[in-house]
Amino acid sequence: IINKQCESINTKPLEKSGGFCVYYNIVYFTKKLTTLIKMKIFTLAITLFIITNTNAQKKVLSTDDFASWNRIENRQISRDGKFIAYELNQQKGDGKLIIHNTETQHNDTIIYGYGAELLSNSNFIVFKIKPSADTTRKAKLAEVKKTKMPKDTLVVFNLKTQELTKYAHFTSFKTPEKNSSWLAILIKHQKIEEDTVSTDSIKEEVIDKKAKKTKSKNKDKDSKDLIILNPTTQKEYIFNKVEEYVVAKEGKTIALLSKTTDTTKMMAIISFNIETLKIDTLLLDSLSFKNLTLDKTGNQIAFMASTDTVDEKVYSLYYTNITKPNIQIIADTVTKGMPLKWSPSENGKVYFSDDGTKLFFGTAKKPIHHPKDTILDEEKPKVDIWSWTDKELQPMQLLNLKKDKKQTYLAVYRIKEKKFIQLADTTIEYVRLTNNNNGEIALGSNDSPYKRASSWNAKWLDDYYIINLKTETKRLILKSKSRAYLSPFGKYTVWYEQSDSSYYALNNKSQKTISLTKTIPIQFCDELNDTPTDPNPYGIAGWSDDGPFIFIYDRFDIWKLDLSGKSEPQNITNNYGRKNSIRLRYIKLDNELVFIPTKIDVLIEGVNEKSFSEGYYKTKLQATQSPTELLFGKFRLSSIKKAKDANKVIWATQTISEYPEIKVSNLNFNDTKIVSKTNPQQTGFNWVTIELVQWKSFTGDTLKGLLYKPENFDVNKKYPMVVYFYERSSSSIYRHYTPYPSHSIINKTFYASNGYLVFVPDITYTTGYPGQNAYDAIVSGVNYLTNTLNYINSNKIGLQGQSWGGYQIAYLVTQTDMFAAAMAGAPVSNMTSAYGGIRWGSGMSRMFQYEHTQSRIGGTLWERPLLYIENSPVFHAPKVNTPLLIMHNDNDGAVPWYQGIEYFVALRRLNKPVWMLNYNGMKHNIESKYWANRIDLSKRMMQFFNHYLKNEPAPQWLINGIPAIEKGDNLGY
Repeated sequence: IINKQCESINTKPLEKSGGFCVYYNIVYFTKKLTTLIKMKIFTLAITLFIITNTNAQKKVLSTDDFASWNRIENRQISRDGKFIAYELNQQKGDGKLIIHNTETQHNDTIIYGYGAELLSNSNFIVFKIKPSADTTRKAKLAEVKKTKMPKDTLVVFNLKTQELTKYAHFTSFKTPEKNSSWLAILIKHQKIEEDTVSTDSIKEEVIDKKAKKTKSKNKDKDSKDLIILNPTTQKEYIFNKVEEYVVAKEGKTIALLSKTTDTTKMMAIISFNIETLKIDTLLLDSLSFKNLTLDKTGNQIAFMASTDTVDEKVYSLYYTNITKPNIQIIADTVTKGMPLKWSPSENGKVYFSDDGTKLFFGTAKKPIHHPKDTILDEEKPKVDIWSWTDKELQPMQLLNLKKDKKQTYLAVYRIKEKKFIQLADTTIEYVRLTNNNNGEIALGSNDSPYKRASSWNAKWLDDYYIINLKTETKRLILKSKSRAYLSPFGKYTVWYEQSDSSYYALNNKSQKTISLTKTIPIQFCDELNDTPTDPNPYGIAGWSDDGPFIFIYDRFDIWKLDLSGKSEPQNITNNYGRKNSIRLRYIKLDNELVFIPTKIDVLIEGVNEKSFSEGYYKTKLQATQSPTELLFGKFRLSSIKKAKDANKVIWATQTISEYPEIKVSNLNFNDTKIVSKTNPQQTGFNWVTIELVQWKSFTGDTLKGLLYKPENFDVNKKYPMVVYFYERSSSSIYRHYTPYPSHSIINKTFYASNGYLVFVPDITYTTGYPGQNAYDAIVSGVNYLTNTLNYINSNKIGLQGQSWGGYQIAYLVTQTDMFAAAMAGAPVSNMTSAYGGIRWGSGMSRMFQYEHTQSRIGGTLWERPLLYIENSPVFHAPKVNTPLLIMHNDNDGAVPWYQGIEYFVALRRLNKPVWMLNYNGMKHNIESKYWANRIDLSKRMMQFFNHYLKNEPAPQWLINGIPAIEKGDNLGY
């Protein structure tokens, strides 16, 4: 048999397999050994030889491979489940849109396609086509003006006939959520030779695709036309000079704002019924209009309008029922109930309740017109005044300035009663509506009394109010609570009490309070919390549809609790989660659901906390029962979406070697098909494998960690190792890491492919000693590996981490010389100076972080000064002997970059080998769009570790740095 197989091999040199010698050796050893060993053993030996040879020839990943690595984005499934659409985008370069027919398994591929939207009737898909990356690059090199840059094209694709209709110069498009047999497209105005729609009549047109090339009138260069397209019939209805438009959710009505002529400022509010083709001009006026909105059915319309001609316009709110048009002002500055000197605000969203009985909008103080300034800018003082009485620090106020200037307060107009009610105000700033905005009770909240202290106590508290949308009454029900929830019909308020880690329910009518969980001998808050602050609860799953019940999570299971207190709490998943160490969580497959259905099976996701395997279950959340397993395995689940009107779902599994491809199945997951194939080139590269390890820390804790290895791992070799960490990471054992350029940390796949081991240990903490805790966990883990695994080169181990990981590295190298090199991104080096600083990204004081959250000191600087010093690497700088590479960017909004500077200048003065990378203008992590910076960081980190862990020659930048005078000209690689 073997001889026959060998004879079938082409005797020409075999590509990537060692050439003719491989063939020769196979034949030679076959003849010699067939008489000595059994056939099965020899066959196995030959197989292993070929596999080993094949693995040896796999390519090693380089930074040049990053750009073409694909990722799936914008996964969606049609309402009937017949079509799946997704984007397959390169990390840098061109992408494509793929439309998959689940019945025929046929794929349509559109190069440069993106932003797709499947129409609800599933016969059509709308998407955009962008210019190729090369075209855009050439235009930028040619310094083409922004207005002349290549533009996107809109495409309507008939999924049955495969016909494409293209629209250039488009601005936007909208489709109804339901009953969609048409769409609206706003395009740049074009000169049409034939008659088109006027404000009081409509002409139906079927536009010849070849006759669409028309020239724009210069005077209309900024004007836009609205095309209402029925893709099935290919009929288009065109409205000229449209400035704003909106479509009803259920599809039959479109409303638009149109300029009537070129010579006047008259504007028309027009409604168009796509079913009857009826057009109504609801209002014709020279007002300034804003915020057109329709109700769900398309029978009611509202908008804002102003008679003012200045920039600071005061608006009134208008309303009419389209079936019986009678436009009226329903809210303005003199409306009964409107706060003094307030008015409807253009900055607030205008929307109807789902049942169409209420119209919600924002109000605010009337804008004040500011006359033209007669003072020169240089004559004005420019100063920020920080006051101890400020509820928010000045940096936070400045960051929120634009938002605060547009602050609005929720109001409602009750349509049948013709009644205006102001719901929110300066005392109750935020209002949460219920039951798809249909509820008659709302929950108001106010955090103002607690804002100032949140800078240091890490408590984000509110006072809560019950607001009656009928009677206008507002009643304070809770003070100083971190989170509260209102039941869909407003009968109960549920909140979590941090003082005793319990949930409570308040009957809003009787004002009777009951404890929901205090008598249950199970914790409903984070059992693994290791910060000096109150643990957070596991959260609420939702509200039951079979009575006054709420579903709440503990660590593993789901509980059904009676809000009235009449029945005992039920562990509705029958303690299945805790018995099996599986964390069970409800999956909401329909976003329109207000309640969790209890009479039908619902989908539950489960995660095993020991093995980190995941799966889907089904169960009825009606009576106590164990869930039924549908799917479970050694993978991570993600991206599940259900077809709205069909028993089909798309979802994904991923492992270290398996990309999260799109899978389609029924809800029992027993007819699964894989739809996508994202990176077939992966098989040609030396990839990565992973294993879970466990050891005892120096303090006796049992810890877990992940060990990544090259695919072509050889137990007889010695490997360098990079240790990466943050806090706990072992749950990511099944996460897939595509090769990508660094934002701030190493890519585990990239490093394993290049012959490194990567170790990721979990870390546990105690209050006051974060540095020592990191040392105990990380060093004990490394010691365990080097003492038990002979293939680790204990003299060639490096460290890498970012932010909190960067801090721990900066600390570790002051405590041990066991690491040959370390790279720390954005490290805090001096807790005494960082404590009083600002997180510039949010404008918050950093105090809360050190006292109560991640930094875990557990007290103020003046209460525990020695702990701040003990945990600050800069105070131990003389003990550092490990070559250290720092990245700290000058626009870092999380860790001020002077922290990196403090450590760098200290080590530099002490003549320690240290370098710091500052990517100009970059934030805490290098943003995705700055590809060149990310590639540069990836190269420099790899060169740094290759030099110290693989004895490769040092690049120029490591030897002599790069002088500022050579910046941009010499990269020093």
